[in-house]
Amino acid sequence: MRKILPIIAAALLLPLSLRAQEEEKIEFFSLPDSVDAAYLDSTVVSKLPSNNYWMLGAYGGATLNYGYWNPTRNVRWSPNLPVFGFSVVRYFSMFGMFPNMGLEFGFQQNWEGYEFKRNKEGDNSGYIFTETGAYKARMRVPEVYMATHFHVDMGSYTKLIAKVGVYGGYRMDIERTPEESWVDDTATQMYAKDFRSYDLRLTYGLHGGLGFALMFDPVEIHLNVQVKWGWGSFWEPDYYDDFYYRFGYPLDISPTLGVYYQLTPRHGHSRAQLRSLARKMAKEQYGNY
Repeated sequence: MRKILPIIAAALLLPLSLRAQEEEKIEFFSLPDSVDAAYLDSTVVSKLPSNNYWMLGAYGGATLNYGYWNPTRNVRWSPNLPVFGFSVVRYFSMFGMFPNMGLEFGFQQNWEGYEFKRNKEGDNSGYIFTETGAYKARMRVPEVYMATHFHVDMGSYTKLIAKVGVYGGYRMDIERTPEESWVDDTATQMYAKDFRSYDLRLTYGLHGGLGFALMFDPVEIHLNVQVKWGWGSFWEPDYYDDFYYRFGYPLDISPTLGVYYQLTPRHGHSRAQLRSLARKMAKEQYGNY
């Protein structure tokens, strides 16, 4: 009987103990019934500084022109330079949830063109495609573009960049290199530095790239590789035949090196920087503990 009495007492007191603990939890996690100015003044809410900032920079480099064709043609990469431009970049948190986003608006002088090479195999061995007697052409193209950025801070001084967007431009000047057998042709000479009536001057398409940056606040050095996939043909597709269309579109790669200046302060979001910020905020709020 003596052993049973303590058990019965514990069973009777257990609900009271659990209720007291539950009330304590509710009180701990609940706001007071009335919130006054004094309560708000005593409440400290800390948050990480955003990584939103503006940059302005300039860059230069070269381009490799290739193109894609219908019918298929034997082509090689054709280097042209210089490529130069400037851009404005705004980094921001999209919807307050994705802190690694950004937008870039830029202007650049670029080049478009192509270079055909001789066939080495098959029945057409030794044959080379030409356009108005030229096996090679290059065009100077001022362009504007807009791209969405994705950037990842790899540490306090480095970050990776990826971007994709659209561009538009206008083919200003053209320079054609004639194939040997067409050097004395009248039409070839006439259009050596001039556009034909069926050449298309407007160019547009997809603009993107990958890059790497060194950050020495407030200066950043960017190494980028741009890729341009054109959607505007070099010429009217039916210029040669009303039924058998011919297409030629730009496909270019441009390595560039640029220097950017941070117009507003940057707050890095690498793992090491986030840990450092968390320790600093805890120290400011709670002191040394």
